[in-house]
Amino acid sequence: SAGWSRASAGAAVTRRARQAAPAAPEEVMSEGRGLKRKPWEEEGFRCPYLDTINRMVLDFDFEKACSVTGNNFNVYACLVCGKYFQGRGKHTQAYTHALQEGHHVYMNLQDGRTYCLPDGYEVVDSSLKDIQAMLDPEFTKSNISTLDTKPVYARGVDGSDYMPGLIGLNNIKNTDFVNVIVQSLARVPPVRDFFLLPANYASVKSPLVKEFGALIRKIWSPHNFKGQVSPHELLQAVMHASGNRFKIGEQSDPMDFLAWLLNALHTALGGTKKPGSSVIQRAFQGFVRVTTVSAGEDEESAGESREIPFLYLTVDVPSAPLFKDALERNIIPQVPLFALLTKFDGQTCQEMMNGDKRKYVITKLPPYLIVHIKRFSKNTQQFVEKNPTIVNFPVRNLELGNYTELSEEDKQKGVNTKFHLMSSVQHDGAPDTGSYRAFVHFKANDQWYELQDLHCNGVHPQLISVSESYIQFYDGCAKA
Repeated sequence: SAGWSRASAGAAVTRRARQAAPAAPEEVMSEGRGLKRKPWEEEGFRCPYLDTINRMVLDFDFEKACSVTGNNFNVYACLVCGKYFQGRGKHTQAYTHALQEGHHVYMNLQDGRTYCLPDGYEVVDSSLKDIQAMLDPEFTKSNISTLDTKPVYARGVDGSDYMPGLIGLNNIKNTDFVNVIVQSLARVPPVRDFFLLPANYASVKSPLVKEFGALIRKIWSPHNFKGQVSPHELLQAVMHASGNRFKIGEQSDPMDFLAWLLNALHTALGGTKKPGSSVIQRAFQGFVRVTTVSAGEDEESAGESREIPFLYLTVDVPSAPLFKDALERNIIPQVPLFALLTKFDGQTCQEMMNGDKRKYVITKLPPYLIVHIKRFSKNTQQFVEKNPTIVNFPVRNLELGNYTELSEEDKQKGVNTKFHLMSSVQHDGAPDTGSYRAFVHFKANDQWYELQDLHCNGVHPQLISVSESYIQFYDGCAKA
């Protein structure tokens, strides 16, 4: 009788366990034929395990590699625990995980198709659309056309609110130099719009192009489960493409990174030396005429002139004077940006190391202008020094007409010479241990925001114009 009681108790526990777990689909008899049909082949069938999906643990920002084997092909995400596993057939990592853990719903990280394991049938259900949209955000020309005119408000699964286009980026380890450049490029309309549509670069094999495009789409997606994303996959592509010149865990100069990234994207997209041969050149390329007067010759002599293309202009900051106020505090000098731009007035001479003198003048302005305020230099001991001089600049209507000699054709067209600030990258702290943040203008609501890694906060534009600005992006297409 004791044995019978234990058996009865065991049977009762088994019955309760079966009642607690979702019932596994059982085969049913097809009417009139006696052939067994799978329940998922029946019309109106709905996978019983969809309620086990846990959106709070899903994160598609990291390398799409199996958590067991490390392989990165044919990888599925377990939608119950968020882990990645390879394959879905018998003896694969995902199949084994389904048997061992009782986790049954898996999404292919390549195409977003979803399957129930170990049964193996495909799950087609409208409730999965939000997960598929987070995995691979899609845009149309129609919704891209409203990004700068209609602000969108979205909510993550954790209840947090965010605005697509104002998304925090993880600082994985000393990678803020990447974050500020990505945040700045993400609001340059022709660059953003190009990368929001993967069809524009579907034939390009470069992982750098694909991952840059994927991150831009996530930054502007209203389907994120949280108001931040990780640039991890872009960083891996950058490390590979740059031969570890830029890598996780090692701080780098964002200007060095920007110069490399623009050229790397231009080349990967099939760009050549022909002007306008990539979206990068169409957005940022201008021309400057450089006149060189050889050492010993009179400054007023004609010299030798040549036109060279540029993707950004570098201006030099005058050396900071070493004096203190009455309270023995260091006085940080201020200088207007216009004083630095006299380098390009066609009259001011710069003396080279070999005694040659050079004059510069802009002959063609790009639609979007990048200005590099050269704050960092190496001293005789090869240590990096930072010039803390504050450069004052207008947030709107930067007039570049005095530094430009337009062609007759451009004059006839009435080419615009006024530029509005779009973003400003600032460096804080010592040159070797400091950090970077970006101030960005959000066109849709005409507000300014400070973006520093995961943090996004509103800011007054007056504070931006008196900061230690390092890299500036200007919009020459905006209306006054």
